[in-house]
Amino acid sequence: MKKRSLCITAAILLLLPSYSAFSQGLPEGDRRFAVVEFSTNFMREEPEYEAENGDQALMGTVVEIIDEKSYWRRIVSPEPYTAWVNEMGLVEMDRAEAEAYIAAAKYICTADFTHVFAVPDDGGERISDLVMGCLVRKKLDSRGNPVRRGKYLAVLLPSGKEGWVLKKKVSDFSEWTASRKMRAEDISECAMRFLGVPYMWGGTSIKHVDCSGLSRCVFFMNGILLPRNASQQAKVGEEVPMDRLEEGDLLFFGTPASADRKERISHVGIYLGDSLYIHSSQVVRINSLNEEDENYGGRKPIRARRILGHVDDGNGIVSISNSPYYFAQ
Repeated sequence: MKKRSLCITAAILLLLPSYSAFSQGLPEGDRRFAVVEFSTNFMREEPEYEAENGDQALMGTVVEIIDEKSYWRRIVSPEPYTAWVNEMGLVEMDRAEAEAYIAAAKYICTADFTHVFAVPDDGGERISDLVMGCLVRKKLDSRGNPVRRGKYLAVLLPSGKEGWVLKKKVSDFSEWTASRKMRAEDISECAMRFLGVPYMWGGTSIKHVDCSGLSRCVFFMNGILLPRNASQQAKVGEEVPMDRLEEGDLLFFGTPASADRKERISHVGIYLGDSLYIHSSQVVRINSLNEEDENYGGRKPIRARRILGHVDDGNGIVSISNSPYYFAQ
């Protein structure tokens, strides 16, 4: 992904008001929030369908609305990323409703793909699709227990629409988050699930991903929130020498700095070990850093960053469990 006009510092500053909204509280009506209703909501750079797609927000993500034009809403997502989405893909909420939504019991989709059905039967009407990382609220009975029927669980979309999802396709969000080990082998295993997924500029889901969308998705499914773009991801975590790479490190490609130009990061991949890395380049695939290998990727990284071991330590990487967009802090 290309570097946006706002640098990462400015982008983070734009996000801070939303963080304080949940951690400190604001007067009613002071801010507008919403929850993403579509499984993957395209975030465009301008309020029109012809505009470039810069990102995707997954179902259940809490965002802040900062502007509107006709049926378009300009939002700030947790990455942070600022772009325009169709109003139908959002469920607008005030501060209190957003806080209640965040506190509600949820499931996370852990399968690559699945559906929400109108009845507990996969032959029933489909209400929505779900992809890896989507969030839906649990429907609870009068005793506060999850409603289930056979192999199905009752769920509520952000809009409140009721449906049913196969139990094996989702996990309790709180328990799932607590179980994330943030291990290199888990990063690699998750990344391998994306093999063959086509490249799409602005894609951040298993339906289609760009290079930084792949790294963001993979680390998200391991409980870690990364910035959106490769140029931003190259500034978080710890700088790693190329001769000390470890599985799970991020590799960054582009143009090195020179006397008359700044460094330009244009691509990112995830190091798998043994000189291999996985990345989204036309399609998600594995290439080698070794020029002698048949699957040599054709270019050398100009820097590497270590994410694991630096979550929540002030180096720009936040865990899902410590994000006020996902859990009450």
